[in-house]
Amino acid sequence: MTSRDELTRTTRVQGRAGRGRLRTGIVTRAAAAAVVLGALAMAAAACDSQTAQDPTPVKTFKITPAPGGATSVPSAAATPTATAGAPASSNVLELTASGQTLKFDKDKLAAPAGPVTIRFDNRDAGVVHNVHVFKGTDAKGESVGQTDLEVGPVTQELKLDLQPGTYYYQCDAHPTTMKGTLTVS
Repeated sequence: MTSRDELTRTTRVQGRAGRGRLRTGIVTRAAAAAVVLGALAMAAAACDSQTAQDPTPVKTFKITPAPGGATSVPSAAATPTATAGAPASSNVLELTASGQTLKFDKDKLAAPAGPVTIRFDNRDAGVVHNVHVFKGTDAKGESVGQTDLEVGPVTQELKLDLQPGTYYYQCDAHPTTMKGTLTVS
């Protein structure tokens, strides 16, 4: 027996009231399906538009700057393990980010081999930056040390013990625009 035959039979048995209930059930199911499909279409559209508008490779975090724009230097506990135990350095390299240009003020640094401190001054209020140093000419090399990603304004120090060679540094939050080379002789 087909559905049409069942519908006719149900209508004959239940009379006029049965047809009303049957129609109501079909209409209710169709309306529910339309609502679900509409919600899925809106969710898919929202995902597509957000991806197209945000080319940044990092997630956005809600960040509240410290009151009064105070700066801080990370404590020894915040010093990366790669730099723990690095000897005190008389070779201090200054690096700054300011003006929200998403660039370091220098893309080339030089230092003699041995203990080196990179003092990073993030002057970009409300913007997350760090300094990450790698062996070689790009971020594919071995990591030799990094500061924490922190919102500016903040001053951070990265203490390293470097051998002669070429090192690459970048901001992990903005690796395509904030980068440079450190030459150690």
